[in-house]
Amino acid sequence: MIRDMEVQNNNIGTAIQYFRETYHISQSKLCKGICSVSTLSRIEAGERNVDALILETLLERLGKVPHQFELILTDFDYNAYMCREEIKKKINQKDIEGARKLIDEYDKLTTDKGTPHKQFTMVSRALLNELEGGDPRTNINLLIEAICCTVPDFNTNNEITDYYLSVTELNIILDILQKLIALGMDDVADKVLNQVLDYLYRHRQMAHIRNIYIKVAVIAGNFFMKHDKIDQALEICDNGIKMYKGSRRMDYIGDLYYIKAILLEKKFDKTTEWEESRKKECLKLYLQAYCIFDFCGESSKAENIRNHLREVYEWEDIV
Repeated sequence: MIRDMEVQNNNIGTAIQYFRETYHISQSKLCKGICSVSTLSRIEAGERNVDALILETLLERLGKVPHQFELILTDFDYNAYMCREEIKKKINQKDIEGARKLIDEYDKLTTDKGTPHKQFTMVSRALLNELEGGDPRTNINLLIEAICCTVPDFNTNNEITDYYLSVTELNIILDILQKLIALGMDDVADKVLNQVLDYLYRHRQMAHIRNIYIKVAVIAGNFFMKHDKIDQALEICDNGIKMYKGSRRMDYIGDLYYIKAILLEKKFDKTTEWEESRKKECLKLYLQAYCIFDFCGESSKAENIRNHLREVYEWEDIV
């Protein structure tokens, strides 16, 4: 039945209702911060005069990839989509003035069209501020404003577990987290990180949580290692590696092997437990990370491992 919905998708509302009920998600929780319950009811009833970006965000919150579904675009939807793509292109090309002009146009075009549009605008302004070398704290504030468009309760102290977040929303929060860590705002970062970990644990049944968890495990592993929380970091890495099993993607798995190898060295080196089996386990993890980095063209990371193995393990077999 799911396959039929993803292939045919004659009624996007039926698909949203089906997946929502399958995951036992109430209408109010799914649409919180995006649209009203009455709007979601109309969508599920088959009415199609709903903004396409709102539909995409609802699908993402259900862990579904929007391009798997047939969305009928109005002239507005098409123009807004093309404008978003052009903004992304200008930012990638580092065309600051061109991007700024298009962001302003998009903001005017999408006024009162829904919170996902406002969120896209704020994220784009944050990227633009970063391109211009602006104050990193301004960047964080812009991203917080962006996530608050669809998660109005979000701040660095409140829990986010009452929401069903899309990959886009989670990545905004992770971007905030990484920028807090980069600025050395570790107390605030610790609160955000624990919110994210709690959210991922509570919503672990959702299909899209697997890939996000691996990314979070890398961030958390490094963060906890920095603060000498070795056991906590190891647990996170192990969970991330378990999540990776069966996945075809290689994103972040090399980093997880690398972090775990370093953590085991820190925990057992120069102790009575640093026996031959522990050394072999570390060596295996380093070699797994090396092969992935080498295959993916991350030469600097591969070189760091090569040098470490030669210096510490007297390993000469890597050429």
